[in-house]
Amino acid sequence: MADNKIVRPRTTRVHLAIPVFIYGNRESGTPFKEIAQTLAVNANGCLVELSTPVSKDQSLLLTNMKSNEEMTCTVVTLGKIVNGKAQVGLSFSQPSPRFWGLAFPPEDWDPAERKLPTPSRR
Repeated sequence: MADNKIVRPRTTRVHLAIPVFIYGNRESGTPFKEIAQTLAVNANGCLVELSTPVSKDQSLLLTNMKSNEEMTCTVVTLGKIVNGKAQVGLSFSQPSPRFWGLAFPPEDWDPAERKLPTPSRR
């Protein structure tokens, strides 16, 4: 039975197409690699369309093709298959707000780096 629970992102999503290289193993154990593009990114992962079947909780290695940075991630959501590709939600093994290389990421991506409020003068 499919798990239809909606998983909400922990940080603001940015709809952005970034080329990624995804490495993993099929259920048979044979390795696969696929070039894909993100549909949305956040500090904790991304949403991509994959033609290679994957399963929930599967570990994958994701490479940002713009920066060549790598991050291990886990499949957290599986969407409907459209035109031979499934929308797959990936969660990083650890939050990585700089992984996507955005010059102006949303403030909730890294609370430690938010500007501190200026003290008001009385």
